[in-house]
Amino acid sequence: MLFAALTALVAFRDPEAPGHYPSCPFRSATGLLCPGCGTLRALRDLTQGDVAAALAHNALFVTALPLALFSWLRAVRGRPPVLTSVWAGVTAVAVLLLWGVLRNCV
Repeated sequence: MLFAALTALVAFRDPEAPGHYPSCPFRSATGLLCPGCGTLRALRDLTQGDVAAALAHNALFVTALPLALFSWLRAVRGRPPVLTSVWAGVTAVAVLLLWGVLRNCV
């Protein structure tokens, strides 16, 4: 429900417009992109049907979204979400750290 509300908000309030959303504190402090930077812009692009622009803003978010939606649908139907093991959590943290490093090196 929260994700649907956020998606609707982003669909009508452009993240590129100044003053609508707070800026990333990590980027403000370091000048580097955090793993989540560009997620709102990517979500906005997806609501507009522009997958290429969404991938350019945050490819990790766009590629992880189907897995997150699939997991949510399983939970809604009373089944356990996918990837709930400790190793899945460790892998997710490792992917986020690697993504944060790679996107600042390119």
